[in-house]
Amino acid sequence: MKKTTTTEKDDARDASLRVSKRVRDSLKAAAAVMGRPLYDVTNEAINDYLAGLRLVDPLAAIRRSGRSRKAA
Repeated sequence: MKKTTTTEKDDARDASLRVSKRVRDSLKAAAAVMGRPLYDVTNEAINDYLAGLRLVDPLAAIRRSGRSRKAA
């Protein structure tokens, strides 16, 4: 197993911060152009992103198991 050096960890962290800064700057610019509060635009962007993900409903299995117990 390869151990990561602190330089590699720092590089990954720096890259993450650069991406985050770019995204934040883009959201700020979009909010300014639309004349809307930044938090509205940010929340909208987050909701759009989450809606695009194919997340499995974590409670679906629990609901299914509950129904099968009632039927038995």
